[in-house]
Amino acid sequence: MGGSILLGCEAEDLASMRLAISPLRNLVDALHDGPRPAGDTARDRWWNSVRRRVPHRAIPVVELINAHPRFIPLPLVPYVPGVADNLGAELDALEAVSQERLTVEVDLYLTRAGLPKPPRALLALRDGGVRERRELAAAMRALFRACMADSWDGLRANLRRDIAARTEQAASLGLAAAAGALHAGISWRGVEGTLAIPMPGQEGDARVALAGRGLVLAPSVFGLDHVLPVLAAHRQPTLVYPAPPTTLLAREGDGLGALIGQGRARALRAIRTGCTTGELAERLGVSAPTASEHASALRNADLIVSARQGRRVRHSLTDLGDALMSANPGGAVVR
Repeated sequence: MGGSILLGCEAEDLASMRLAISPLRNLVDALHDGPRPAGDTARDRWWNSVRRRVPHRAIPVVELINAHPRFIPLPLVPYVPGVADNLGAELDALEAVSQERLTVEVDLYLTRAGLPKPPRALLALRDGGVRERRELAAAMRALFRACMADSWDGLRANLRRDIAARTEQAASLGLAAAAGALHAGISWRGVEGTLAIPMPGQEGDARVALAGRGLVLAPSVFGLDHVLPVLAAHRQPTLVYPAPPTTLLAREGDGLGALIGQGRARALRAIRTGCTTGELAERLGVSAPTASEHASALRNADLIVSARQGRRVRHSLTDLGDALMSANPGGAVVR
């Protein structure tokens, strides 16, 4: 038997409650091997299709995410959840966080998780400084580009549909009641002004007052089998909940991939906003010679043009490449 968090909501909290999408949180949850809702195999299919793409520099981050089956280190959780649906803003906030605050959050995780042997990367983050934070942010960015960027358009569309459905529900029931319907077991106790959130593995109930800080409800496309509250001091209180198991998942066999090959399709999508060969290699998680080979093949097919800028070569889409991208923004999807 587990306990619950009893989240006290004042009128001000209810008025400022909102729904938001966090790319970084979705990435972290997707990489976590924790338990999923019964019958939901979308995450396993996604992971099997992308695990070979994990950049070598990011392997310690994946191990860090999976150090505990249910808890994720707070430094990997967005400091600014859902800010304009912007991964860059979330990673910038990670780089800018004070070392003192980072140390407190790492220690909080270690106390809660009770790991017999804490990951070396986590201890380095706790005892390090600006360099360690920058390396973590760079690794997270490389992970997103290599593993999630190709399918993000389809995944985000599903998240937006879920938010639209919750918003419609809130219009008739109220946002607090809609929050109480996020997941099985959660309940809104209107008389008490409290959200009761079951917490597997927790002994007894814990009362937490929002005290006017508001609450962000953040759907996670590959979320675990329960709602995860983020209620640490100096953070925006957030409830991360699993999106419905009908999540759309971009697959390797999409139309564009079938036409030009999976590797070339990934490269073309990575060049969508323009990039140098070095940036293309970073986005794909491959070597510079491999990125150059992809660019050469796409250039020969008249899908991109390349122009030298000093010592670098910059690539951009041609009209034909842009047309193919418009027709295949995220590849085919399966449920």
